[in-house]
Amino acid sequence: MTTATPGIDNYLNGIQQIQTKIVETQREELAAVSQAMADTIQRGERIFLFGTGHSGLVLEEAFTRAGGIAAAVPMFSSVLMLHENTDYAMRLERTSGMAQPLLMQYKPQAGEMLFVISNSGVNQMPVEMALEAKKLGLTVVTICAHTYAAMAPLSTIGKRLYELGDFNLDNGGIPGDALVSLPDRPWRVAPSSSVVVIFLWNSLITEASYRLIEMGEEPPVLISGNYIKTVEGASEHNRTMIARWGAGNPHLPLLYQQPPLDNSGA
Repeated sequence: MTTATPGIDNYLNGIQQIQTKIVETQREELAAVSQAMADTIQRGERIFLFGTGHSGLVLEEAFTRAGGIAAAVPMFSSVLMLHENTDYAMRLERTSGMAQPLLMQYKPQAGEMLFVISNSGVNQMPVEMALEAKKLGLTVVTICAHTYAAMAPLSTIGKRLYELGDFNLDNGGIPGDALVSLPDRPWRVAPSSSVVVIFLWNSLITEASYRLIEMGEEPPVLISGNYIKTVEGASEHNRTMIARWGAGNPHLPLLYQQPPLDNSGA
């Protein structure tokens, strides 16, 4: 007898529907973003990522990830992480003047790319970050829930994130983010934004990698440290990627300058 799991099934179906709709309705925009990423990488330029609150989870996903790309530079800030001080982080993302100092720490150059992720698409710091990056000549990709952003209260800037990018991707979420209705209750459970945005990011780096190969360029893919000994040339490949990209990513070099970790216990 099959065990009934309506909560799991409803969330699975909801996420699958959003992912499918995103690809079907935004295929041209996704292709254009992927090509811009491939062109940026071919030029040896970086792809930055920024997000506050739970939108910052994609920065962790993009950074030194097995199967990820060495060209990705997350704009980490501990004061924006919820585990440091939740109240302070939530206030900070709504405070004017905070985006530009963080952006300038990474010394961005015109022609490089920046992904700005914010589910609601209206908070002060993500909107400011997009505006500041545009001033410097970066190619800006925004990701937010367009339906949510259209109804959310604006910051003092008076702009929504999807109005500001060179490319503007919709994560397909509904207002409030939570996806699944609960019986006899007015609220919902299970947000979609983190799952979907990580799906979007990994879809884009995969497509960009395909395009780089077509362009005769080696995709800057990083190989798992626990897998590296099983694939001939993998260690050399990682060292080559870090030699090329490490200087432009303050978070990246040290880990890969060391020999692979040994889990044998010897």
